[in-house]
Amino acid sequence: MVENIALFVSKYTRYLREYIFNGGEEAILMNAFNELLSISDVYLTEAINIFDIHVRALEEVLNVKRDNDAVQWIYITRANEFFAQILMTIDNNLLTLREQVEKDVLTGLNNRLAMARVLPALVLETQKTGDPFVLVVIDLDNFKKINDTYGHEAGDKVLQEVANAIKSSIRGLDYVFRYGGEEFILVLRNANYEQSFIPLERIRKSIAAREIVISDGKIHVTASLGAASYTEDNPKTIDELIRYADLAMYEAKAAGKNRVVNFRDIKGKLQGKEI
Repeated sequence: MVENIALFVSKYTRYLREYIFNGGEEAILMNAFNELLSISDVYLTEAINIFDIHVRALEEVLNVKRDNDAVQWIYITRANEFFAQILMTIDNNLLTLREQVEKDVLTGLNNRLAMARVLPALVLETQKTGDPFVLVVIDLDNFKKINDTYGHEAGDKVLQEVANAIKSSIRGLDYVFRYGGEEFILVLRNANYEQSFIPLERIRKSIAAREIVISDGKIHVTASLGAASYTEDNPKTIDELIRYADLAMYEAKAAGKNRVVNFRDIKGKLQGKEI
């Protein structure tokens, strides 16, 4: 990472110098775009402070070539043009890179990397505003049997259809992530247990009612949902919140599957056990 940042700074300074002293040629700008983007992954792009890099590079460039004030002003104007264009490109590239690394290829949902970025920010927001949220683990019932009976291609189709069922049942402000295998994690924002009941039942019913067409015919699947509330269950960490939801999901499985269970309702059963 450190080496890549140093390389980025070096190339930025080089192209800034060329752009300033060669009349602001567009070809130089295009070369800068291509080279800087070629060494920028999502982690580097988030780590660098492009404004700080620009200020230091400009100081280095203008200290080498001292001209009268009018010429210096032209140089600074060109430098501002260069910075604005590069900044816009870097910002757009970050969005593209983030989408590439934070999307699950199969379902199009956000993945665990996205969840690792979103949840801490959501917790901080909740701590400031007091707005509650409910985290839900959604696990498909008997998914292994589907894979074993119809094959992995059918299993993939099921995951895609379930992802669509969840997405079509939530609000724009909510989040859904592919957690891995046949598990999804849903976050209902600005909601407590009571407010989450109707949307979670809607999601459960939507999954169960979905007719999934595969090469061998049509199949239906169900899901077990376990919910935990960040504000009502008082977890110490995000991992603990997920564990609470996971325990509730397993209780839903044990109770017959295809149902929603809240951690609050099983907490008494778990007293004295290690959670």
